[in-house]
Parts: sequence; structure tokens; C-alpha cells
Amino acid sequence: MTSFTFSAEQVRSAPPAIRQWIANEIAADLRALMEAHQEHPGHPAELAACSPDEALQVFEAIRGDFATAQIFLELARAPIVNGNPSLHALGIADIMHHTRLTESRLVECLTIINQVFQQVCSNPEATLFGFDQTGHVYINEATHRSIHILWERLVQMQPPVIAATPVASPPIGFTPPHVGPSEDIAAHVPS
Repeated sequence: MTSFTFSAEQVRSAPPAIRQWIANEIAADLRALMEAHQEHPGHPAELAACSPDEALQVFEAIRGDFATAQIFLELARAPIVNGNPSLHALGIADIMHHTRLTESRLVECLTIINQVFQQVCSNPEATLFGFDQTGHVYINEATHRSIHILWERLVQMQPPVIAATPVASPPIGFTPPHVGPSEDIAAHVPS
């Protein structure tokens, strides 16, 4: 077996066909890794649906892990149109690009999210994610909507940006030093 390492810049500058091939290879590896981490191989016929309350509980449980929380919120991004209205497809390569995570860290984060969801919904068989051969991760439409609602709530909780504090005037009796040319500027202006 031979392996190669490419920088993000090398991947970005590669022709589209090469980028697609890389995304497909990553997706295949992610599927294999996710299946290896699951107690029961394979995916159920339907992906679990996460309610807004469950999405909040999952987020509260993972918020201390920045990368995992970031991946969870990435699932709220606009999906790729896939022809199945009950599933939302997201490009694995896009997720990795947005989060700057390695393939193994992405798999770890998705595994953590799924395990926390299983605990929240009290169902050790629940599966939030599905994968395909073309480099996509799938989530249930209801899960996408629930995470998007959570994301909107988080954005609304942000404090407003504080305007720059006005510069205070100097104390009474203080004359700031003159900063600039030592001679009168008018004397240097050509006539």
C-alpha cells in the first residue's frame, strides 16, 4: 500500500476531476472507518431524526469540544440537492475544507456526535449519518432543520457589536505636544 500527503493548497489547485477523485477516496475511507466504529455494521434503512430539543441536548454535551461542536453546526449548512427530500446531502470535502479537520478527526467527531445522540434519544441503534460513494454524508431532513434552528438561536444570543469608544478630550489645562514638521508647512508649499 502506498499513501500520499497533499497540502490543502495542492488540493485546491488540482483539476476538478482530481478533486472529485480525492473526495470519493476520502468518502470511502470515512465509510469504512465509521463502520469499524459501529457495534453493528451497516446502516439502518432510515436515518434517525433529531428534534430541536435533542439537537440542543447534543450540542450542550459536545460544546466543550470545539471541533465536534463545529462539525455538528456544519450539518446546518445548505445541503446539496440530491433528489430525496427526506435526506440532506453535504459534501465531505466541503466539511473538511470549512473546518480544516483531518479525515480521522472528522470521523472521530461524527462518531462522538452519533454516540451522544444515541444517549440523548435512549436508542443505541440510532444512526444520524449515512454515506455514499460520491463523497457525501447524509442526514435526515428533520435533523438538518433542528440543527439549523439551534444555529439560529445561537446567533441570536450573540451580544451586539459595541461601537468604538469615542476618544476622550484631554484633561483641562493639558496641551498636547505638536506633532509634525518643525517648520511652518506653508513655507514649503511651492508658489
